[in-house]
Formats: sequence, C-alpha cells, structure tokens
Amino acid sequence: MHLARARQLALLEDFALGLTDGLSPLQCCHALFENARRLKLTTEQRVITHLIKQLNQGLPLGPALHKWFAADLVMLVAVGEHSGILEQLLHQHQQFEQQRQQAWQQFWKPLLYPLAMLALAFAAIYFIGHGVMPKLAVSIPESQWPMLSRILLLATHSFIIPTLLLSVLLVVIWSWGPPVLINFGWRWCRVLGNNGAFLIQRYFSAVLLLQTTTVLMQAGSSLDKSFAAIQRYGSTALAVHTLIMRQKLAKGERRLPQIFDTGLLSARMLFRLGNGSRNASEQGTLLRVASYAALDATQALTRLRTGLQVFCYSVIFALLVVMLGGMGTMLMQLTQQTSL
Repeated sequence: MHLARARQLALLEDFALGLTDGLSPLQCCHALFENARRLKLTTEQRVITHLIKQLNQGLPLGPALHKWFAADLVMLVAVGEHSGILEQLLHQHQQFEQQRQQAWQQFWKPLLYPLAMLALAFAAIYFIGHGVMPKLAVSIPESQWPMLSRILLLATHSFIIPTLLLSVLLVVIWSWGPPVLINFGWRWCRVLGNNGAFLIQRYFSAVLLLQTTTVLMQAGSSLDKSFAAIQRYGSTALAVHTLIMRQKLAKGERRLPQIFDTGLLSARMLFRLGNGSRNASEQGTLLRVASYAALDATQALTRLRTGLQVFCYSVIFALLVVMLGGMGTMLMQLTQQTSL
C-alpha cells in the first residue's frame, strides 16, 4: 500500500537531508523512526521499519522502497543514492511535478462543469422518461402524442439513451486514455495511439518523460542510462517509448528531436526541442524544454479541450430540447384535452 504522494515526497526529502548531513542510510532511517515514534506517526513507523529491515539485510535502498513508494520516486532514489545529490534530485522533481499538476488542473478544470452537467442531463432525461412521461401518456391516446413526446418516450424506453451515453464515454476515453483502461504495452493501444487516440495521456506522459530524463541527467546519467532507468522503473507507457529511443541511440542518432520522435511528444514539443538544441548540450536543452513542457502540453491540447466542451454542450442542448420539449408539449396537449 503506497503512501499519499505528498507524504512520500516529504519522507524522502527528510531522508535526503540526513544523507546531506553525513548520516548513512541506516542512520537516517533510525533517526526518522525515532521522530515518528515520538510523534506517534504509525504509518511512517511501519514504512521506516520496513526500510530498516531491508537495509539490515544488505539490500540497496531503491528496491526497498517499492512497497510504499511510487515507481518514479524509487527510480530517483536508486539513481540519487549513488550520485550523492538525492536531495537536489527530489527538489527538482517536485518542482516539475508541481508544474504537471498545475497543467493537469488547467486542462481538466474547464471540463468539469460541462461533464457534470452532461451527467445531470442524462439522469434527468432518464427520470422524466421513466417517471413522469408514462403517467402523462396514459391520459392521451397515442395517436395524439406530440412529436417531441414520442421521441422522448422512444429514446428513454429503447437503446438510444444508453447508446448515446456509451458514445460520450467512448469519446472521453478516446481523447483521454485513462491509465486504468489504456496500457501502451498492449499493441492495440499503440495502434490507436498512433492514429490520434489518447492524446491527453500521451501528451502528459511526454511531459513526464522529458522532465524525468532531465532530472536523471542532472545526476550525471547519460541519455542512454537515463532512458534505461525509466525503462526499468517507469510506467509501461514510458518503457515502450524509451526502448525505441535507446535503439535510436544505439544506431548513432544524436539529434534530440529525432530521438524523442516516437509518437509520444507533440509536434510543438519536438519543434521546440529542435530549436533549443542548436548551441546547447543535451542536458541544457532538455532542462530548457522541460521547464515549459507542461505549459506546451496544455496549449497543444487547447483545441481538444475546446472540442470536448463543444461536444458536451451540444449533447446537453439536444437532451434538454427533447426532455423539456417532450414533456412541455405533452402537458400542453393534456391541458387542451382537459379543457375540452
């Protein structure tokens, strides 16, 4: 069971600070355990006890973290404990992570309202179609039902609404590519991704790849060793692409835009990567590009976000027309019949 992300970073930063002060990894763990016990932080005590047990068995720190920490943090520790700059690596990684979180919020926040309204519209039309309209319809002969009322009853008592709801979900999945459903280790996911699917996941994975590579190279790793570490510890989505990039490096390719052109980075990112690599080292170029990669990803996805908003509001409008129009015309017909 993993700790919360913020607690993982905080614990590792405290550990790195102890290493900077000259303590051994085992001494750092004992010091952290004493503080956790004094303050009655039971979760931290369990984590640190596990680390102490692993270290006493002579295991390196990196693999000992797998049970409690995310894979990318395990990777940083595995690299950082040998380079001696673990604290700096974690600090840089946290800065990049904050950029990714801000970009993620900037992308999704404008979509939350239309998605919520869309869900509410589906719930409302289902309730009206099943709970209200049948009671009104029994008082009027079917031949006198208004057109919109017929459409409303047909839509809510057939596969039209479920099909429409499924279509909306497929559009969201196609655009997003949620990691719990989409794994780029599967061939069909890669094929769909190469044909424009899962843009949101691909673009933010690209940001993670650029920023993680930059952090690892700051620790003294070469480009190939950085890719190897990501391939070993990172997600499957990144491992597939780092394998391709390592193959390009093995063939002698040194131009960063060509190396990173595996279908993950957007054209805008590759363009800026090429512009920044004319008179700079690989590390300098990646550091420059990684600093604004999250913003570039958000800008590159602006049209997609706008398209999703238009799609959501269009479906909401259509549902409201059918729901309100169908119920309203049925009430008018019922009122006219009653007055007669």
